[in-house]
Amino acid sequence: MQDDGLPTLPTGEPVLHRWFVIAMLVLVPLAGATTLWAMLSVSRPELTAAERRPPGDGVVTIERGDAVLATTQDAEPGPDCSQGIRLLGDSGSRAVARRAMAATCDLIASGDFPQARAGLVEWVRSDGRLRIATFELSGVESSARVEEERIVIELNAVFQFDDAARGAPALIHQLELIASPDWPGDPVTADVALEAARAQAVACERLAPGVQPPRGCADVEELLADTDAIQLLVDAGYPPSRAPAP
Repeated sequence: MQDDGLPTLPTGEPVLHRWFVIAMLVLVPLAGATTLWAMLSVSRPELTAAERRPPGDGVVTIERGDAVLATTQDAEPGPDCSQGIRLLGDSGSRAVARRAMAATCDLIASGDFPQARAGLVEWVRSDGRLRIATFELSGVESSARVEEERIVIELNAVFQFDDAARGAPALIHQLELIASPDWPGDPVTADVALEAARAQAVACERLAPGVQPPRGCADVEELLADTDAIQLLVDAGYPPSRAPAP
């Protein structure tokens, strides 16, 4: 011992008390557990199905936040009914887009989605593009935007880890929105968004069966189950339906 009463090594260097070491071994994991509990205990507002597909503006159908795109942006024609569209991205992204678009063409060919067919015509007319992206708002499955006077539809990269055909209902949803006479130019209105959700729900029944449907299918099911779905969409930020011109 030195004069200060603390234990030391033979070299004279002080040694921590054993009680201090034991206390630290207990306190460090306890602090970590407390931090984790605090993070999990923070209350997060529960979003409605309408809020999980936030409205865009005059050049964006659905807001998806920032997006990460494939570094390679090679292009190839779309399949079947979408040959006037260019699929963008690396080989993996284009394969996903091709599979999702082929399934979408099958749905349109059934004749049960006339508005989506009209949206497809507008998309092709604009020399449109389809690409895969990772969205900042992960709950959004698809979005469309105007870039250099072209309509670009984006499909969430989540479909790269699933059967890409399950992305077809999300594409039907976008084509329904593109068919709106007011977009681009004005934001998608609540009534247009509701009709697009109904079309997506039908597409989900056709192509996305299973125990765990895509997130978008679950969202439209929840939205359409509400007796005042229009008001939910208005509350989420969609403009009220416009009165027809006299």
